[in-house]
Amino acid sequence: MKYHKPHPPAFTPPVRGRGAVDNPSGRFEQKRFEKDAETFNALLEAGEEEIDQQIPTQVFRDTSRTIVTSNDSPDVGMDFTANPYRGCEHGCIYCFARPTHEYLGMSAGLDFETKIFVKHEAAALLREKLSSRSWQPHVIMFSGITDCYQPLERKLKITRACMEVLRDFGNPAVIISKNHLVVGDVGIFQQM
Repeated sequence: MKYHKPHPPAFTPPVRGRGAVDNPSGRFEQKRFEKDAETFNALLEAGEEEIDQQIPTQVFRDTSRTIVTSNDSPDVGMDFTANPYRGCEHGCIYCFARPTHEYLGMSAGLDFETKIFVKHEAAALLREKLSSRSWQPHVIMFSGITDCYQPLERKLKITRACMEVLRDFGNPAVIISKNHLVVGDVGIFQQM
């Protein structure tokens, strides 16, 4: 009887500043890639005591033609939602929205928090929707799928522009955020 040495488990080096520690293949992907534990161990033996990865955030243009989505799910308390971003830099490991990146051909792991799709035209699309003759004012929930005040908002101010549109139309909104950036728009909220 021949003894076969078991393969060492794939090792994932630590990733700084991110919630996920891995980038598994999406459920719709045909190929799967794993990091090579032998290469990692060779680097350790060569004196690399700290192998630490910093993965930068990549921004992609989201060319959606609408911003407001209707919802008829009984377990969600809002009829209409808007999300200026897809993916979220916060990287909360418990986030229920992670699998949505798999529909884009990406991972629910690190891709979700490092590859952010931005709806640059969100405010204009929102203005168009609220100007429509068919629109009856309803509460619109922002961040039903990702945090609309995630760190990228500090620079892009897309959510702020959407809040200004809502203020101009007198349309109510609900915001879900864990970021202190939301405080910067308190003036707009007071005007609403």
